[in-house]
Amino acid sequence: MVNRRLLMCAPLMLLGGCGDDTPKKKLKIAGGGLVFNYRYSKANLVIVAQTTTTLPEGGTVEALFDKPGTTERERVSEQVFPGKLTYKLESSPMFGIKKGDIFKVTLRLVDAHGLEMEREETQFKSDEDQSTLPSKPLVDPSKPNYVPQLENLNQP
Repeated sequence: MVNRRLLMCAPLMLLGGCGDDTPKKKLKIAGGGLVFNYRYSKANLVIVAQTTTTLPEGGTVEALFDKPGTTERERVSEQVFPGKLTYKLESSPMFGIKKGDIFKVTLRLVDAHGLEMEREETQFKSDEDQSTLPSKPLVDPSKPNYVPQLENLNQP
C-alpha cells in the first residue's frame, strides 16, 4: 500500500518546480512624457525609472532621448544611489516639436564597468505643437515665487 503522506505531498513537489525562472528586472519605466512648460517657455522629454530591487553599486541609470528633426539622441545619466527608489531623467530643452511627432526613449541600467545590464524602451507622441508655447518665458526663472515678466504676458 502506498504511503498516504507521500500521495498528499506529491502535488506540492510537482508545483515546486513550476514558476517563473526569468530573471526579474532591477529597473522599470514608471512614467514620463513630453512636457510643455508654459511658465518657462520650454519643452523637454522626461522619463521616471523605478527600482524593483537593489541596483549595482557604482552603476548608472541612463536615458537616451530622440532629438526632434534629427537622427541624434541625447544621453542623460545619473549615478546609482543606495536606497534610492526612483530616478527622474530629463532631456535638455527641445526645439522644433510638431504635433504628432513620436519620440523614442530608451532606459538603460549600466554597471560600474560601463556594460549594459538592462534596457527598456518606450515612446511618447506629441499632442501639441511647440508653436503653442510663448516665445519668451512668462516668469523669471532666476527669481523665487514665479515673479511674472509682465512684458512677456501679451505675446502670441
